[in-house]
Amino acid sequence: MKAVEDNAVMLREHMASTYMNLRLGIALIGAALPLLLWIGGFLGGEKSLLGSMSAYYYSHMRDVFVGFLVSIGVMLYLYKGFSTKENWALNLAGALAVGIAMVATAVPGGPRTLESRIHKTFAVMFFLCIAYVAIFRAPDTLSLIHDQAKAARLRKTYRLLGAGMVISPLVAVILSFLHPGSFTFFVEAVAVWIFSTYWLVKSREIRESDAEALALAGKIEASPALERSGAPGRLVRV
Repeated sequence: MKAVEDNAVMLREHMASTYMNLRLGIALIGAALPLLLWIGGFLGGEKSLLGSMSAYYYSHMRDVFVGFLVSIGVMLYLYKGFSTKENWALNLAGALAVGIAMVATAVPGGPRTLESRIHKTFAVMFFLCIAYVAIFRAPDTLSLIHDQAKAARLRKTYRLLGAGMVISPLVAVILSFLHPGSFTFFVEAVAVWIFSTYWLVKSREIRESDAEALALAGKIEASPALERSGAPGRLVRV
């Protein structure tokens, strides 16, 4: 079997796959977290769902909760997007994910503390950062898609996913104050699955447009004219 380093095209595809696998890893770890907390908690003796995903910090699933969040945080920091603004937003989101893991929520049934309020603030800010990326930065590469109708549909999809990542965590926080219970867990899970869906949809778009391969080859750059026009995307082939 021919080694990847023996062919320039194979080597470029090999390096591009590393970038894509990082994106997929973020999506899959996020999607798995609510299910693992639910199933793992049940198998460990939790007969019903806890009031929130964060409440599993005080269960035998603590290592899963903390480990998955820290992993997502590190991967978001290591991932480099298609713009400086996207990088800043993802770096901040990565730091916030680690903060969510390290600053615990209130003990189930116990009083709310300053620490628990900071925890909730970190969680909302995390989703706001990713929502910003989905709404304002994800469309950057849509100009590389030849089918303009498809580009327009994807732009709407990113906006909807971004809106979902704003609304869901806010609803979860409100519920945690007004009506604590397992329903909050489901709302939080929806927010996390929307997060994962964004990464999957965006990964597919990047793969189909060869955006990462073009970037590796130095064949795309930002177009100020496109950005001013309000058209989907701001990157062009060079």
